[in-house]
Amino acid sequence: MASALTPVSWQVWCLAILALGMCMALDWDLREQRIPNTLIVFLLLTGVVMQTFGPANGRGGLFDYFPGAIGLGAALLGALVGLTLFLPLYLLRAMGAGDVKLMAALGAFVGTSDVIGLALCVLVAGGVIGVVRMLLKRNAKQVMGNVKLIFAGMTPGGTRFDAATQSVDRMPYAISFAMGLAAFSVWRLSGGPQILGF
Repeated sequence: MASALTPVSWQVWCLAILALGMCMALDWDLREQRIPNTLIVFLLLTGVVMQTFGPANGRGGLFDYFPGAIGLGAALLGALVGLTLFLPLYLLRAMGAGDVKLMAALGAFVGTSDVIGLALCVLVAGGVIGVVRMLLKRNAKQVMGNVKLIFAGMTPGGTRFDAATQSVDRMPYAISFAMGLAAFSVWRLSGGPQILGF
């Protein structure tokens, strides 16, 4: 693959795969309120393969000014960091398991240099969408009650919040992933600096 692709064509292929994956995740989440494991495994493995066998180009990275593959170790670490960042939200029942695994798959594509920034963009997009939906549906009181339940579940002996049964308005979180990834891509590809990368 390294000899067949230039760094720029490699970047285009990676972005095209991510865009297709996000469209599929969004479609699935809107129709069935879940993201299938087959799609997540495909994205995770594709990210690892592209980062392992793609053309290296200096420091590289998918969104770097000089794009290039970052290698197997950085791709796996990016997936692990992505998983770790969203795992607490799953444990608090504020996010589904498919969303956590999708963040791990995206982490394999972007590596450790951009996974934290991408996760922040996804969370901000989710927050903005949630506030807009709350205002449109005029259910702020119930939503704030759910937020209290989430925080109460963090205390010892507190009642745990279950999004599947107690949520006022279950939002397909793939919308947040798609918007967050799009915003982050525009930011980085237009020359914006890394957000909390390492």
